[in-house]
Formats: sequence, C-alpha cells, structure tokens
Amino acid sequence: MSRLWFRITEVLPIAEHAAATHAHRPTRQQYRAGAPAQPALIWSHATDGDWLSSNGVPRWYDADGTDHRALAETWTHTATGATGNPVPADDGHGFLPLHTEHLDGRRDLLDLLRYARRHGMHWFGLHPDPASEATSGRHRISRSRGDISPPLATWTPATVTCDVVVGGAYRAMVATGYTTLTRTGLLCRFPRYAVQRMAAHLDALYPGDMPGEHPRLRFDGDEVVVEWEHDDSLGSRWVEDDRVVPDVNRCYAIGAYQWPWTLVASEPTTRANERGDRSR
Repeated sequence: MSRLWFRITEVLPIAEHAAATHAHRPTRQQYRAGAPAQPALIWSHATDGDWLSSNGVPRWYDADGTDHRALAETWTHTATGATGNPVPADDGHGFLPLHTEHLDGRRDLLDLLRYARRHGMHWFGLHPDPASEATSGRHRISRSRGDISPPLATWTPATVTCDVVVGGAYRAMVATGYTTLTRTGLLCRFPRYAVQRMAAHLDALYPGDMPGEHPRLRFDGDEVVVEWEHDDSLGSRWVEDDRVVPDVNRCYAIGAYQWPWTLVASEPTTRANERGDRSR
C-alpha cells in the first residue's frame, strides 16, 4: 500500500508545537482512536488533499486565519479526481501520538522527526494503517520519496519547461491524464541525458542570480541531489533539499509535485534542438 509523503522541514515544526503546548484540543481522530488527550499530529483527509496539523492549544494559525498544516503532495487523475494518497479506513487512523513507548527501543514519533532533521532526511512517509506500527513500518524517514508515479499511467514523450529552470526545455516522459495534486503542473520523468542538460543549464545561471533563486542538480552515483543556496548573512552555502533515485527505466522524477512543469509550445523546434544537443 502506498504512503503519504510529507516534508520533514514542514512536519517537525508542527510536531514541536504540539509537544510544547500545555493543552491539546480534542479531535474526531482522537475520539475514534479511543486515545487520551496528549500531544499528537492529526492526519486529516479532505477534498483539497491530506494534511498534518498540531492538536496543541493555543492553536497555530497562518496569516490567512487557517490552521497551519503540512500537505502530502501527490498526483491527481484529472478524469476521476483520484489521487495517489491512500484514504484512511477509519478516522482514528489519523491520530498520531508523538510520545509512544516501544518495548523494542524504537524512537517515538517526535524523536524520529528530530533525528531525521539532524541527519539530513527530507521526507516523512506515513503508512495509512496504524497496525503497521507493530512491525516498525508505519513511520518512515528517508532522503527520497517512494510511490511518486501513478502505477497505471501511460507515459508519452514530450518537451517540458517550468519557471524553476528559467525557460530551459527538456525531453521527458509525461503521465497522460495526470497532474499534480494542486493541478498546477505535469508529472514528468526525465532520462539521464536530459537531467545532465538541466544541471548544466542551472549551473550556468548561478554566477548572475541571487542566493536561493535557482536550485542546483548534481549526480551522486546514480542519484540526483537537488540543492538550494542559503545565505545566512555570514556567507552562502548549498543545502541538499531533495534526492531523486532512478526508476526501473533509469529515469528521474526531477521536481515531482514541487516544480510546475508545463508543455513547451513549439515542439518541432525543441526536438531539433534536443537532437543537436545529444549529438555533441
């Protein structure tokens, strides 16, 4: 069964909020789980996606007055509205206590998230079935995501671009009939040569841009590391933001659900340029 994937940098502050507050609001998830009041993350499944939030009181609100939450990004099938996130079988499955003592010495959820942050893990994977916790399988931390692509998709070759790569155009395999959860971009997988071109293009932008304006791609063996430059007023440094592993076809889902890929309008010209690039 697939997992929900959340960014550690978004989930950990929410967990810290729940752990630091002295009171905790009751939720439908807590009642259904039959659990006492305690610090917890709340997984809520709604038409606009799957979210994690804090049950701490005072509550944490964003500037627009809504609860501060972390979204599990995934794909959407445009014809049916189906998504890649699993649906909870029961509301009680959405109650995630931060402090649970395990007889086998496993870390509790809060400690696991803190460990992930300290050791450069980017993703928190949540299995929908709480019974999987008995086998250490419910909570997973990782540098890269699993379950990225829709399993039944038909992939069509196309040329795509997005603002993150400042107009660079690249050959990709695009999932026909699917978009990101927010319907703002295509689902793309790139062959290695296209990722190499993308990396070279982004490197060429670096001398003239501002820190954090564009990412950098580099190969670490077969994996692609996505880095962003951070300026802390004492100097800038490149920080790993994501890690992409190749799929069974040796393609890479660069920027999956994060970068809004769109089709390039002038396909014939772009194909000619691609052929020229590959012949060099």
